[in-house]
Amino acid sequence: MVEKLDPRQLAEIAAQAAASKLATDVVAIDVHEQTIITDIFVICSADNPRQARAIMNEIDHACHDAGADPTTIEGNDEFRWVLMELPGVIVHIFLAEEREYYGLERLWNDCPRIELPDLEEAAQAEQARVAVQEPPQDAASLIVGLD
Repeated sequence: MVEKLDPRQLAEIAAQAAASKLATDVVAIDVHEQTIITDIFVICSADNPRQARAIMNEIDHACHDAGADPTTIEGNDEFRWVLMELPGVIVHIFLAEEREYYGLERLWNDCPRIELPDLEEAAQAEQARVAVQEPPQDAASLIVGLD
């Protein structure tokens, strides 16, 4: 049986998963004293919808592996703002312009930030994994019999 994670542990898992897919500006905000909907917000940015989808999938897999599947995932039709509801944690994955527009950090500015573990290591591991992948071949070498 999997041990039940507290929201802080789950927020760290989500933040590390996001960082492993090169999410930027990953922050965690303790909102438990201000709202009853959740304990922690994890907020991160993606460069484009494809990366937002990859971040969402990685968080989903990491949390599933930890025994805490998301109960709700919203916004995964256009991937401009994806919201993932986990036990005690809501993860927001934004495209940069959406994050600036909605300004969740400004809205919850009076709530304390949660210190996250070093996320740089997760990002570097992903960059190293991508760097060692086989380089793409040119189109001519993929077509048999062009010699």
